[in-house]
Amino acid sequence: MISRTLRILAMLAAITMPLSVFAAKEPIYINLATNDPAKVLMALDAGRQYAEKGHPIVIYLNDKAVFLGVVEVKGRATKVQEALQAAIANGAVVNICPSCLDAHGLLNRQLVQGVITGDPHRELH
Repeated sequence: MISRTLRILAMLAAITMPLSVFAAKEPIYINLATNDPAKVLMALDAGRQYAEKGHPIVIYLNDKAVFLGVVEVKGRATKVQEALQAAIANGAVVNICPSCLDAHGLLNRQLVQGVITGDPHRELH
C-alpha cells in the first residue's frame, strides 16, 4: 500500500514538473592546464561530443594552457587554436586565467578571437 502511494506521488510530481527540467542539460566544465596538443585536442573533442548532446560547454585555460589563448607572433592560428575557435563558434565559453597570463608574461598579448579573461563559473546564457 505504501509503495503504491509513493509511486503515485512520484508520478504526480513528475507530471507537474515543467518540461524544461527534463530538457536542461548540465554544463560541462573543461579545465585545461596544459598546452600539449594531443591532450588538449582530446579534451576539446570530448567537449564537442557533449555539446552535440545539448550540454553547454565552458573551457577554462590556466597554467600552461594560457599559451593556447593568445595570438601567435606569426599571426597564424595553431591546430589547437582553430579547435578552440570552432568550439566558440558552436557556443562554448572560453575563459582564460588573467593571473596565469601575467605569470607567463602574456598579460598584454592579444587573445584568440572569442577567448575572454575571467571566471570559469560565470553565468551561461
